[in-house]
Amino acid sequence: MTALQILEEKSLRYDIGKLPVVILPLDDYEKIKEELEMFNSKLLPEKIKKAREDVRKGKGFTMEEVKEKLKLSV
Repeated sequence: MTALQILEEKSLRYDIGKLPVVILPLDDYEKIKEELEMFNSKLLPEKIKKAREDVRKGKGFTMEEVKEKLKLSV
């Protein structure tokens, strides 16, 4: 579940005093925080570049290989 999906489906909005607040489960907050940290990482563009190079060199996995390794029937 993405951060946006969590916010849309699991958060509650309240008006307490003059400022609105959002309440959501702590586990979901941690997931959102982790996702934001990943996207704000200065290393992310370099990791994406390396991953693309690996795929071009044939170091990636096909969808079938991923399904097999994860034992997915989708």
